[in-house]
Amino acid sequence: MKKFLLAIVAMFSFATAANAFTSGIDDVQPKGGVNMGLMLGVPPCDDVDAKFAMTSLDVNWTITSGMFNAGKFGNNGAIDLGLYYGFAPYENHDYDFAQHCILFRSAFHFEFFPKFDVYAGLFGGVNIFTGEDDTDSKACYGPFVGCKYFFTDHFGVKAEFGHDVYKDHNYAPAAIGLAFKF
Repeated sequence: MKKFLLAIVAMFSFATAANAFTSGIDDVQPKGGVNMGLMLGVPPCDDVDAKFAMTSLDVNWTITSGMFNAGKFGNNGAIDLGLYYGFAPYENHDYDFAQHCILFRSAFHFEFFPKFDVYAGLFGGVNIFTGEDDTDSKACYGPFVGCKYFFTDHFGVKAEFGHDVYKDHNYAPAAIGLAFKF
């Protein structure tokens, strides 16, 4: 599954780069702008059976934009802060449980081609596991990278890859979905 997702992202990135040009880039994200993503990802708990892919929603606010003049890439570079919520249902032999991933995130964005946003950042938060008769929580933190391609000024697609450095790997390692810009 991971190799399949990587192949799709690689092909999409190559096609976008082949069709894009590097002039006319003003700002990767306008200051004060809001971005939202809705994604489906690889379920992070690999020792149990997932009922469905991890479904996540993220909302990010751009706090600074056009940080430096990048020559042919224009006034580029942006930093955002955001929130992330992920949900994944599981079954383990004779009982069911769910994972709720609640994170704070921050990322640096750069636009190499028009409408193509590449970003990298850090996340930190908590995973809450709810079962039939108990609840447990674990820390979740680490790096992530991603890219978005906007077909219009407000709608696009995105792909993200992350790694939870905590021992249980509670963050979806790969996810794809929709991106919205407001």
